[in-house]
Amino acid sequence: MKYLFAPNTMSESGEVYVLKSLLEKEEVACVIRNEHLFIAVGELSPQECLPALWIFNDADYPKALELIEAWRSSQAETLSQWVCPDCGETIEGQFSSCWQCGKQRYET
Repeated sequence: MKYLFAPNTMSESGEVYVLKSLLEKEEVACVIRNEHLFIAVGELSPQECLPALWIFNDADYPKALELIEAWRSSQAETLSQWVCPDCGETIEGQFSSCWQCGKQRYET
């Protein structure tokens, strides 16, 4: 069994569950440890209570790292704000249509 990933803060702990699903989809056997330790915060340090992702087979470690890095790089890709060509409203990059008039974003 080999340690793979743990979030830096409790607010990022959801990433562990997303990554576990990703790994299981690619047939990498894994487990989340410390999953229920959040109730011990105060008795233990918050850092000790964060969920951690471990893989069962050490030979899967390179594949697991590659999958995590690919997921992280896809998350880092962000789109810039755009201005609706019909109504002139400024729209955040993650949206594909204007919230005001419904016009679809033009690809650049």
